[in-house]
Amino acid sequence: MTVTLTKLKKPLIIIGVIGLLVLSIVLSYFIILKIGENRLRNKLSYTDDKISSSAYDEAEADAYYNGNSYYYNNDLVNILLIGVDKDSIKDKNSKQADAVFLVSFNPKDNTVNVTAISRNTLADIEIYDMNGEFLATEKAQICLSYAYGKDADESSLLTCKAVSRLLYNIPINGYYTVYMDSIAQIVDSVGGVTVTVPEDLTDVYSHWKKGATVTITGKDAIAYLRHRNDLSEERLQRQKQFISAFAESAKRAVLKDISLPFNMYNKLAKNTVTNVDVTSAVYLASEIIKADLKILQIPGSVGFKDEIETFEPNETALYEQVLDVFYKIKK
Repeated sequence: MTVTLTKLKKPLIIIGVIGLLVLSIVLSYFIILKIGENRLRNKLSYTDDKISSSAYDEAEADAYYNGNSYYYNNDLVNILLIGVDKDSIKDKNSKQADAVFLVSFNPKDNTVNVTAISRNTLADIEIYDMNGEFLATEKAQICLSYAYGKDADESSLLTCKAVSRLLYNIPINGYYTVYMDSIAQIVDSVGGVTVTVPEDLTDVYSHWKKGATVTITGKDAIAYLRHRNDLSEERLQRQKQFISAFAESAKRAVLKDISLPFNMYNKLAKNTVTNVDVTSAVYLASEIIKADLKILQIPGSVGFKDEIETFEPNETALYEQVLDVFYKIKK
């Protein structure tokens, strides 16, 4: 049987076109990553006279402690993740920051430190009246800082300011604020998250027994992250565990589909608030899932003030942690 050149041309052309399309998609993706990397190297510059992200002069020390001189590590990119206690951005009722995590990414050594901050942490927050006029800075639960903004962006910035003050005025380069409906979509996008239940949660689901291994998807993720027994500390530990497990699921999901961060950013745009543009977000997501992840917690102790649960930071231990995570010793 003889195959003519004309008959061979069609499949070869089709294969060539498909190859070019695949190549253009891959190249476009890496161009997006490069743009995002360049923007992040410019520190995002979302200051608005609220959160300073200006470079530090490495010629002089920024801090002195125990005979050592320290300067801020300018390689870091700090993004605050805020989980708001309401289902959707369309809910106009004033709510609080139910989950607060500071993600600190170092592209130079490919490491990520995630600092978990209890919603009940006592910190200096800005208080405003019903007309949006500033009243005072007051020591209160850090979750309340979100409630004083006139809109979602201002609420997010006020939370950034409170966290920055708490951590001795480190720069926060951006924020990503999510609402409960978005969490289900995020978890489902990576195929669910497998965890070992750390405490008895059978009052939520009968199979969520302590020590059971379960894969959590959709709305169940919201229940797992929000459920609280007697103390918020148990919930914070569960949230930390969930983030670690989510990171592993995300790694596998992105290996299967490199466009996942870009698609999810756009899909969630209507129910999230952020000052991180899509190219920077895609670059960050793509790099973070490859990095060594370490989850830290603000050192301190649980207490009560007027029958309201609080978390009091240990100032000495917190200062040492901030120096360790965000600073370098001056040689």
